[in-house]
Amino acid sequence: MSTAKPLTVVVFGATGNQGGSVLRILAEHPESYTVRAITRSTKSKTAQELIAKYPQVQWVEADIEKPESLRPAVSNADVVFGVTQFFQPSVLSAVGTNEDAEFQQGKNIIDACVAENVSFIVFSTLPSAKKLSNGKITEVLHFEGKYKIQEYLLAQPIDSAIVQLGIYFQNNIQGASWNESGDTVVVSFPGDVNRKLPYADVNRDTGPYVKYVIDNRDQTKGKVFPVSSGYYSTTDIANALTKVTGLKTVAVELPTSVFGDKDLQGMFELIKTHDVFADSPNHLKTNKKVPFEFTTPETFWKTSGFQGPPK
Repeated sequence: MSTAKPLTVVVFGATGNQGGSVLRILAEHPESYTVRAITRSTKSKTAQELIAKYPQVQWVEADIEKPESLRPAVSNADVVFGVTQFFQPSVLSAVGTNEDAEFQQGKNIIDACVAENVSFIVFSTLPSAKKLSNGKITEVLHFEGKYKIQEYLLAQPIDSAIVQLGIYFQNNIQGASWNESGDTVVVSFPGDVNRKLPYADVNRDTGPYVKYVIDNRDQTKGKVFPVSSGYYSTTDIANALTKVTGLKTVAVELPTSVFGDKDLQGMFELIKTHDVFADSPNHLKTNKKVPFEFTTPETFWKTSGFQGPPK
């Protein structure tokens, strides 16, 4: 029987997708981890539901845009999981005047961890669209901000590792609709529906991968880990929905112009021609080291409970 003291792990974004996934899997192992969940408000509906479900988790109110709140939040922590959020009002409203708004969120977390002598940070980032496209695609700010956080973190005097999530399977629910006759589910994508891209289930896959990175800190430090179960096309995903539910489906290509947001337009222009994980061609081999069955399209539809978009 192990007598090692549980690691104190601080989880930012604990009420969100990535942070919530990390919280859930670590909370299942109280013998190994003491989880400290960070949220802007412990009174929110989501926080209250999680507090009731995981009473052993410590909850702390802090705001990644308020640096003074962060040092107490990470004090005496062994490990911190960090994540930022581009698509929130405070960041989106700053676009055009302060393109470093999301970077500042990440920098605030990192600076607090360095000041409090945290031993290890796992941060969720994305690659640089500018770098992948050789400077041709420059307006994907939520990629650039996260990449800048990554570069800043890896230059700090603290052990760290990076995770980068593939395209969320969940996007296929948001983009699903019924055709005009109401008998077929349209699974749409702003690009070639037969192009295979790296996908991940943000709710299922993030936590197990981050746990693996934490548990193997000596081997994972200083490295970047793309998180994806494999490469799938929109057609593959639509066919899986039919197989799981029996629903008729069709995969339909949309123009990127359906997004008024330049950031999203740029992202889809990028993935039309570039593999966002091109710098890590063997990343799927790492999945075999993680004691978890990562999400396939069929697994996603089975676990999502999706039975078609609202009529």
